[in-house]
Amino acid sequence: MLISKKDLLNETGISYGQLYRWKREGLIPEDWFIKKPSFTGQETFFPRTKILNRIRAIQELKDKYSLEELAKILSPEVAERNFTTDDLNIIEEIQKGLIPAFVKGFDKNNFTYIEVLIMIALSDFKRDCDITIGQIIEIAEGLRGYLSNMKSTGYIFVLFDKNKDYYATIYTEQAQVYLDIRLNIVKSIHLDEISNRLKLKYRKKFNFKFDNEEDENTVFISACEPKGVTI
Repeated sequence: MLISKKDLLNETGISYGQLYRWKREGLIPEDWFIKKPSFTGQETFFPRTKILNRIRAIQELKDKYSLEELAKILSPEVAERNFTTDDLNIIEEIQKGLIPAFVKGFDKNNFTYIEVLIMIALSDFKRDCDITIGQIIEIAEGLRGYLSNMKSTGYIFVLFDKNKDYYATIYTEQAQVYLDIRLNIVKSIHLDEISNRLKLKYRKKFNFKFDNEEDENTVFISACEPKGVTI
C-alpha cells in the first residue's frame, strides 16, 4: 500500500525540506520515492508502512545520533561478526528454548548476523503460530544453504503452511513473488526492521561498528534467490 507525499507530510508533521534532507543524507532510500502520473503531472508516493516506520525511527533517534550515524545504523548493510550461543542468550528477542533447535538446524555453534535475524523471526513465528520445535529445525535446515551468502537485510521472510506443515521463503522487497494458492501465508517479516532494532538495542553490547567508526566491530549480509519461487 502506498501513501502520497502530501498525506505523508500531514500524518507525520515533517516538512518538505526535512523529507528531502533525510533523503540526501541517506536516511530514506531513493527508491522509496515512487513517481506516478497524476492530473497535475506527477505525484510522489512511498511504501506506506516502511516510510512511516522509518520516519518514526528518525524522529525518535535524531536527538541521540547525528544524521550521518543514523544513516549507517539504518543502512541495510551490517558488519562481519560471528555470534556464539552465549551471544544468543543475551538477545532477548530469541526464545531461549529454541537455541538448541537453531544449533541443530544450522548445524553449527557460531552464527552470522543474517542467521541471527532469522532466529529472531522464527522466534516471532513460534510466539504467534502453532509451530513445533521440530518444524523450526526443518525450516533452519532448509534455509541454511542460502544464508551464508547474504549481504543485505533488504529482504522479506515469509512463513506459510499447508495443513499445518510449515515452510519459509526469503525474497527481496522489490521482487514480485507468486506462491501456489494452496499455500497459506501465515506471517511475513521485514528483515531490515529486525536489523534496525537489533543494531540500536545491542550496539554497545556487541560492539557493532559501522563503516569508519574506530572503536566498534562491523556486520555485513547478502541474499540469493530462494529455490522454488517465481519472481
